[in-house]
Amino acid sequence: MRSRFLTRAISLPALCALLVLSGCALAPGMKFDASTGIGMSAALPPVAEITPALARREAQEYAGAAAMAPLDALIGEASPYRIGPADVLSVIVWDHPELVVPNLTYDVGATAGSPPAVIGAASMNVPGYVVAHDGTIQFPYARDLKVAGLTEGEARALLARRLAPYIHDPQISLRVVGYRSRKVYVGGEVRLPGIQPVTDVPMTLANALHGAGGALNGGDLSHVELVRAGRRYLIDVPHLADRGLDASRILLGDSDEVRVPPATDYTVQVMGEVEKPGAVPLRSDGRLTLAQALGRTTPSQVTSDPQQIYLVRPGSGSQPTRLYHLDALSPQGLAAAQLFPLQPDDIVYVDVAGVVRWNRVISQLVGGTTAASSLERMARGN
Repeated sequence: MRSRFLTRAISLPALCALLVLSGCALAPGMKFDASTGIGMSAALPPVAEITPALARREAQEYAGAAAMAPLDALIGEASPYRIGPADVLSVIVWDHPELVVPNLTYDVGATAGSPPAVIGAASMNVPGYVVAHDGTIQFPYARDLKVAGLTEGEARALLARRLAPYIHDPQISLRVVGYRSRKVYVGGEVRLPGIQPVTDVPMTLANALHGAGGALNGGDLSHVELVRAGRRYLIDVPHLADRGLDASRILLGDSDEVRVPPATDYTVQVMGEVEKPGAVPLRSDGRLTLAQALGRTTPSQVTSDPQQIYLVRPGSGSQPTRLYHLDALSPQGLAAAQLFPLQPDDIVYVDVAGVVRWNRVISQLVGGTTAASSLERMARGN
């Protein structure tokens, strides 16, 4: 009898101590504790309660940060096309067919000005002169004519002055028929990735994306990357209108690179007591609220604690790590979750209900699925 009493006396305090210690154990029943940090010398930042007012403030800050992205260098007015090396020029001096060289013909229909495989065999041949790497063309009586950097009108006037000593009032038609000196590269999640020539039609971001067939379903137009001269710009195309802009005002230049990233590059992590934990991509417009992330991952109705939902926003640069708490059982909490904007790399954690954690700890201590009844029998001394 005394032995059984001592067993009960020792066992129950030991079990209670283990249950208390289990609050900071990683398993079973991992619990989010925002008051301490394992292995951290400095205390974690305070936990902010997610309310409708806070959610609206966060949404305004997020929109304001996007509006402050430095895009001024990309905005400009279109200017006339200027001839460059490798361009193909069509030059016709009216009433002087002898100045047309018949074997200098280029297919401008299928190859955008590239020489055809067989001279004269192209379906759409025009007399043409390729601008040399030094920016010149060779034309009868004009010798080496420097045309690189000139517009069509300026090159036509220059040629007319060169021919004036030989031809009275020369009437000249000069135009670019093959645009090969400037190009942009469009890649990533688009239907037709590849090189697009810059022509006399201004090459804007809208034209480049349209020329590539638009973004695929898995493309993220809210994080379009533009690389120019080693500098990287991030463009939120769907929300350019929020700052009074549109993609047709963003001019592209020679060797610009445009990339539409996959939506999976920008995700939030949802962990804890949810049925589908893991990475959740942002929507196609680059937005995702806390309620939408929880809706996609489905918190467990059996094991989760809707009053203990936490959000960790990792710090970057001078920005510190932020911690948030949501009580999804309150009407205000539900309204706030629908408004609260998530950002890429955010971590959402749905905590486990207290009774479930209790049962998990006891199950490991006594084994089996009848933890509660086993504990009860031990307390009675059976």
